[in-house]
Amino acid sequence: MEDTMNLIEAEIVELRQQANGRAVRADLARRARLILLLAEGLTWSAIRAKLDCNDSYIALWSKRFAADRLAGLFSRHAGRQR
Repeated sequence: MEDTMNLIEAEIVELRQQANGRAVRADLARRARLILLLAEGLTWSAIRAKLDCNDSYIALWSKRFAADRLAGLFSRHAGRQR
């Protein structure tokens, strides 16, 4: 299952900042790199090798980004509502 992400310029800028930022959590930076690699047209097998991840990781975060854009890259914690 290969997907190509279509990004607007503002999303590219934000994703690059998240992917390369020193103050960004590692998990968020990895998700940002994933979306940028998908936008570049890399195959899932190439992304698996670059990010040391599996198909379910790629599927989860690409689906979340497609549905919610940048907001979809933040984890949803199933904790008690406040």
